[in-house]
Amino acid sequence: MFNVKDLFQDFKFISTEEKRTGGAKRENDVLIQRKEEGGLTVPYRVLDNPTRLTNAEWDRVVAVFVMGQAWQFKGWPHEGRPVEILSRIAGFHVKMEETALEKNIANWAVTIITLSRNKRHLDRAAMLSFWEKLDKHIHKHKPHLRW
Repeated sequence: MFNVKDLFQDFKFISTEEKRTGGAKRENDVLIQRKEEGGLTVPYRVLDNPTRLTNAEWDRVVAVFVMGQAWQFKGWPHEGRPVEILSRIAGFHVKMEETALEKNIANWAVTIITLSRNKRHLDRAAMLSFWEKLDKHIHKHKPHLRW
């Protein structure tokens, strides 16, 4: 949550440690403003704890970032079953290329976003790929959310 805006809005990875050193505070709720083609700006709300969402709010959830542990889904709809949840909501996992992939993630319908610790110039391409995949998911599974 420290660096979500940097990565998903500004397309640049900044480590949590670097953000903390710079005095950043950890937010539980972050608003990202995404500029789409044609000049339209679309807001996305990033939450750290989605267990308080209402059923109507769950219908608007378009993505989940998985860590690899099934307990992450405790208290979620569909009895917290990751396979069921990820069949309805686009799943993503952000990892550094040097890091091993959690074994659960390989069995879930999740798109891996791989970043390099030393090649910041590749961040933008990785994040543009994320938005492209998310747009396809929204178009296919949640067309009522298109602006």
